[in-house]
Amino acid sequence: MRGIVASAVTVILTCGFCVFMYSIFTRDYQYNQLVKLGDRLMTEGTPVQAAGAYGAAAELRPDKALAYLKRAEAHERQGDTVSALKDLAQASVLSDDTLTTRRRLADLYATREQFAEAVTHYAEALRLDPNSPSIAYRLALTRYRSGHEDEALEILDRALALRPDFPQAFFLKAVVHQSMGRIETAEQELRNALRLAPELEQARALLVELYQESGAAEKAIALLDEEIARRPKEAAPWIQRADVCRRQAKNAEAMEAIGMALQREPNSPEAYSRLGELWLEEGLARNDRVALEKAVAALESVTKMDPASGTAALALGRAYRAMGQKEKAVAALERAAAATPVQPDAQRLLGDLYFEERAYAEAVTAYHVALKLKGESPEILERLGATYLGLKQPAEAASFYAQQAALDPGNPAPLVKAAQAYLAAGSREEALDTSQRGLKLDPENRVLRRVAERARGLRMATEGR
Repeated sequence: MRGIVASAVTVILTCGFCVFMYSIFTRDYQYNQLVKLGDRLMTEGTPVQAAGAYGAAAELRPDKALAYLKRAEAHERQGDTVSALKDLAQASVLSDDTLTTRRRLADLYATREQFAEAVTHYAEALRLDPNSPSIAYRLALTRYRSGHEDEALEILDRALALRPDFPQAFFLKAVVHQSMGRIETAEQELRNALRLAPELEQARALLVELYQESGAAEKAIALLDEEIARRPKEAAPWIQRADVCRRQAKNAEAMEAIGMALQREPNSPEAYSRLGELWLEEGLARNDRVALEKAVAALESVTKMDPASGTAALALGRAYRAMGQKEKAVAALERAAAATPVQPDAQRLLGDLYFEERAYAEAVTAYHVALKLKGESPEILERLGATYLGLKQPAEAASFYAQQAALDPGNPAPLVKAAQAYLAAGSREEALDTSQRGLKLDPENRVLRRVAERARGLRMATEGR
């Protein structure tokens, strides 16, 4: 009897163990299937649904890191870096792969421009893998972006000691040296980068820029001619050559280069955009309507090929305005103002067109946006002052003329306008003070004398009462 009972107990325990093991197997199977589903949804470009699949997996096995790691990537793909950080933090607690989680956390903090946190995690990742040039490079980039140039250079030297043929590290060294004003060293580092990776466009573009800024345009041309010889069938080097010639006011050579680019790529929006800008410059310089019409033709081609091009829309708006076609100019500039990247000059030119039509409310809005985008500019401040006068708001006008005067302290002109506006607003003390400041710069200015006399008269009349 006891043997029978013992056997029964053994069977029950064995069955219970089997049920338990089956339950674990089923959960693991479901977990893996949900992770695979999330992976497939990610490859199909649906990160929202992928995050849901990974989340269901994490609920089944909250003790496993993989689903959290993958859901973090899905959140990041959606731009939800807060949720991504939470998942990565959870994964870092569960995962044995500390190096991977540290790198992922560092990358995400760097994306969020939380550089102190990024540096901490990159430094720990480099401690875990001291022979990784890529981690050293990322740490150096983060140190540079947080304003620690010397430390960035030290870490880059470490990366290059680990991997001497690392063109991106040479490029970053050039960027750091340029920011520190070491132009010759930056040029040498860019040469090193291009020697290792001739296809590194960023390095070539920066080297061309440095040559032009240092007045060595001939070196820039020679560099681009080398690239043209290396890539004879491509348009891009010819477009870059045209840009160099244009900056040297050699528009004929620039147009010739654009012609060569269009032979290689007849439907290049970038080449047509440059061509339109060149014809626009010619038309504005000589008041040449034929050149302006050529500019419009080229730029309209660009807006058809690339409707999102803000630079082409801006140039087209300028061309239409020069031809007196204000409605078309406004439409083109409004497209430019809505484009990405932002075109601050589009807002300024829109303000000018609105002002000319006496649409002062619209002009004020456009000028304020331009001021926000471009920062304080004497030109925009002056236009805001004039527009507020058009709106019969002289006090507001005076404040902007006063800001203009502060940016250009040696110029009496904005003080003249500010004094007149203060007087029109009934602010006699401000009018008198401003006119006296202007008279120190221009003692013979009749307008300022008249404003000062009227302000004194108003003060005496008020005191007399």
